[in-house]
Amino acid sequence: MPSKKNNPLGLLRRGPLENIATALIGLGAFMLMQPFSLFLYSHSFKLILFGTLAFVVVSHFPEE
Repeated sequence: MPSKKNNPLGLLRRGPLENIATALIGLGAFMLMQPFSLFLYSHSFKLILFGTLAFVVVSHFPEE
């Protein structure tokens, strides 16, 4: 089990940040499928792309 000394910031853990990235992808998908706002629709791809890239980066962070 790695000690917390290996992770000085303490915030760069995989679990919570993967959940945030997954939520961003889900929010982008919702924005893509909603029929109410052209603004949300036009920014949905950027949010899905950012969430996907964030997930790829965060998946390389340590577990604990």
